[in-house]
Amino acid sequence: MGLGMKSAESKALKRAAARLRDLGVGRPGTCVILGSGLSSFTNSFEPDLTVPYEKIPGFPTTAVAGHRGALVVGEIGGERTMVFAGRVHLYEGHTPLGVTFTVRLAAEFGVRIIVVTNASGGLDPDFEVGDLMLITDQLSLVWGPRRLPASTFRMGDAYSERLRRQAAAVAAEERVTLRSGVYIGALGPTYETPAEIRMMRRIGGSAIGMSTVLEVQAARALGLKVMGIALITNLAVPGSGHKTTHREVLAAGKAGGEKLYRIVSGVAQQF
Repeated sequence: MGLGMKSAESKALKRAAARLRDLGVGRPGTCVILGSGLSSFTNSFEPDLTVPYEKIPGFPTTAVAGHRGALVVGEIGGERTMVFAGRVHLYEGHTPLGVTFTVRLAAEFGVRIIVVTNASGGLDPDFEVGDLMLITDQLSLVWGPRRLPASTFRMGDAYSERLRRQAAAVAAEERVTLRSGVYIGALGPTYETPAEIRMMRRIGGSAIGMSTVLEVQAARALGLKVMGIALITNLAVPGSGHKTTHREVLAAGKAGGEKLYRIVSGVAQQF
């Protein structure tokens, strides 16, 4: 069954996949998962199918502002692609299986590559709001049962080196600033305290968010290649006196969607 799923959960996933096949999803080779405010990414290509999450059997529905809540399917860079415009989070009360539903559903269609994106707070003092950060590795501050395989699997190459090289080359060609660094995934929904920010910098974090790490673990357990890009929507600077709001995150996300598309489209042409 994979990912330690019970029979009922496996059947639910297959029902969702069957419904999407009936609707004409076809045979996508790539999946993109969009983070907070990044749904503007879908404005950059012409979809041939859009399915609201509530129309997909068993699909967990997101309630967080800035997540469109729809599967959008179309061609990106010559590659048929599933784009999940919005995700759910553990802090909403969802289980790890719910959080990784998109990844597991994409695997049902035989996708080879998962592109995970998110809105993050910048821990690196050189970062600026609006920067894109290529994720080179991750630190998970999310604990608890994962419902992943009982046997161990490697995370040493969690984010494909080949895809990172291709993304860097495309960004240079497109003249898009692309930082790189380590992503820290926390539970949320609170933004970090000054003490937490100092700790996260000291343990090697470049950006901090409330998603992604479980999705990447699930993707690697299923043998999928992963590329990750974080949009720096705010700066985690202790003592600045600035209080980050979700409205700021969404505004930065809207501006970053087009830049993100250019990189993903360019990399897709090399798949």
